[in-house]
Amino acid sequence: MLLTKRFLTALTLAILAVPTALSAQGNCTNASLNGSYGLHATGGVIGLGEFAAVGRFIYDGKGNLTARLFVRLNGNNNVLTLTGTYTVSPDCTVSDVWNISGGSSSTHSSVLVNEGKEFFILNTTSGEPSVISGVAKRL
Repeated sequence: MLLTKRFLTALTLAILAVPTALSAQGNCTNASLNGSYGLHATGGVIGLGEFAAVGRFIYDGKGNLTARLFVRLNGNNNVLTLTGTYTVSPDCTVSDVWNISGGSSSTHSSVLVNEGKEFFILNTTSGEPSVISGVAKRL
């Protein structure tokens, strides 16, 4: 139990240090997230099953995004078209909102890495019973 607690403390400190290390490379802005990115995300939705997705996202460097996402949830395939907005903070963290075809929306937190060539993303939609995270790379 003590070993687990120490590991979680060390992991938390490492995660908190990432944005600081990135901001040392230079201040990030919306322009830091610009161009086409390929996304791969996995996780699960409580009560529904496992989740996997791949897609292509286009960020305009001004806070707007569009995407086509191929999703597999509990053995069912879906293709989603979405638009949205994003904000990049000076510490290279990103918050976004996806407006999904069909009327739903979702929110996410991300961290830009590798000078904006990649980012790690986590679904943070309030009230949604899911744990979904992924990685995107500039195409």
